[in-house]
Amino acid sequence: MSYLPNILFGVLLFSTFGYFGFNLMKTWAVINSVKGKEEDRRQGINGRFANTLKFGLGQQKMFKEPAAGLMHALIFWGFITVSLGTLESILHGLYSPFSFSWLLGEGAFYKAYLISQDLANTSVMIGILWAIARRLFFPPLRIASLDQESKKDALVVLGFILSLVVTELFYLGIKERLAEIPYVVFFSRILTFPLASLANETLASLLWWLHIVILFSFITFLPFSKHQHLIWVWANILFRNTHARGRIRPMEFDENAESFGVGNVEEFTWKQLLDAQTCVECGRCTSQCPANITGKPLDPRKLMHDLKYALQERVKAKNTPKDQEAETKELIRGFISTDELWACTTCGACMEACPLYIEHIPAIVDMRRYLTLTEGDFPAELANTYKNLENNYTPWAFSHSTRADWAKDLNVTQMKDKSDVEYLFWVGCAGSFDDRYKKVSTSIVKILNEANISFSILGTEEKCNGDTARRLGNEYLADMSIRENIESFKKYNVKKVVTGCPHCFNTIKNEYPDFGYETEVIHHSDLIANLLKDGKVKRGSVPEAARNTTYHDSCYLGRHNDIYESPRESLENLPGVKLKEMARNKESGFCCGAGGGRMWLEETIGERVNENRAKEAIDTGANTVATACPFCMTMMTDGVKAHNKEQIEIKDIAEIVAESLQATST
Repeated sequence: MSYLPNILFGVLLFSTFGYFGFNLMKTWAVINSVKGKEEDRRQGINGRFANTLKFGLGQQKMFKEPAAGLMHALIFWGFITVSLGTLESILHGLYSPFSFSWLLGEGAFYKAYLISQDLANTSVMIGILWAIARRLFFPPLRIASLDQESKKDALVVLGFILSLVVTELFYLGIKERLAEIPYVVFFSRILTFPLASLANETLASLLWWLHIVILFSFITFLPFSKHQHLIWVWANILFRNTHARGRIRPMEFDENAESFGVGNVEEFTWKQLLDAQTCVECGRCTSQCPANITGKPLDPRKLMHDLKYALQERVKAKNTPKDQEAETKELIRGFISTDELWACTTCGACMEACPLYIEHIPAIVDMRRYLTLTEGDFPAELANTYKNLENNYTPWAFSHSTRADWAKDLNVTQMKDKSDVEYLFWVGCAGSFDDRYKKVSTSIVKILNEANISFSILGTEEKCNGDTARRLGNEYLADMSIRENIESFKKYNVKKVVTGCPHCFNTIKNEYPDFGYETEVIHHSDLIANLLKDGKVKRGSVPEAARNTTYHDSCYLGRHNDIYESPRESLENLPGVKLKEMARNKESGFCCGAGGGRMWLEETIGERVNENRAKEAIDTGANTVATACPFCMTMMTDGVKAHNKEQIEIKDIAEIVAESLQATST
């Protein structure tokens, strides 16, 4: 009879964890039943495991908000330590005499374990009380804007965890007062001071059982809570994207396909729906989204929420008896509006901010593909953009035959005449056709010549790199352009490419390998920084206005490719240049508003993104805004004009460096 409690506990234990596992498997079965074809995410599995520990346990992204990061660290790291005590409690339930003192002895190791439990439970308690007070009395906007159901769910989970650690602290305190464990549990002893006269074995047993009931209730509740991210986050980090963030997965064209892209939630890949299931709705993504900040309908947190509930609704409809009609909403226009999808600048701020490594942009692009290729439903102004890409191989309405005219008086060779060169200078559409950015192309030529670097251009053999079409969802146009460019690369056996456009840089470097061609690609900011560092380009004085400069980070150079320092080094290596940083810079930089094809779309909802960013640049007091991207140059120029600050110059770093060369030669 003495073993009956242990047997009953064992039944309860295995029933609880069995039900827990059953519900997780149900969720995974739904995620894994979708039609979308996912690329192999098992490659480099050892490195993936290492990064899972690094990013999962390290919690580095949480500390982008220091106060919230500290609060979460108290809870997270404390809870991991507390789990050892939970294991001891479970083993004790299966076999009453069990204690970790059996394994650790009665000396220093066991005392260290008890101290760790005392400290960890206390830190979790402090963190949870902090979290509850924060949510109730001074929530940040991203928390305050949650719906009531999500707020209630969060408080229930916090209540469960608080109850777990408090009951454990009381249990440890009573055990110490009964002299069953050494006097090392300082905080537990303080907490149980009011119960000192009541300390006995019955009270200890009641506290243990209360702790176990709360634990098993929490485990039963967790698969139905949005805080099930505690489970799925580890798989989400393990199978996170290991390519450059700027890469978009290519779309396979099946001639028998009835649709392209994703118009139904079941057409996503399992990883995209794992992202949605993992989302804890913390809102860090939304708080950094330039579209959302400037009053657009896009809300990355809501997007993940919508994907999860769209799938749940679809599954519910499938399981509804045939004689009953289940009401379901369409994914697009039902859960997610087209305005939300077209508002995205694909800047990557959401993915940079997300502590759970959720990938928002690929899901948005997949839905744009459906709208563009299957429904033909895209903003009216894109009709001319697509027409130009198809007929002129550029988003601009310029004749393809004039693509190399900018270089006529510069003695620039073309690959068809001279292919035995170190670099192919990929000029890009802006550098070839936009009057303002032609000056940047000329500056790059001056720098390359000054450094005695051999290069040629493709001239009329160069076509749009594919970035604009891909991110607008027109994979057909992008695929055509990319493959034709690759044929030119192969024709001249191109080994190195230098370009002044981050969008060209990102696409050729990170996406062309998916289409069968890989080459070394360098952005002009990296090349210029190296030339200055190696003394191959002499440092000279710069114009007065350029000495007081702020630098605007290009999203496709920075967040998507981790190039932050070289543009700054290029400027700071010039005598007299004093660089002033904007409040939002580097990883936290703010988009110009032109990415994701937004360069070719009117901005009719809310504040203009570029005007928001330009105001920040103006507030630095700088006389010059330095850029390293043609889109950023256009948007910052327009943004500064909108604030009536035309006296502020917008210049590419190549222009500033080229001006310093001119000053040196004179």
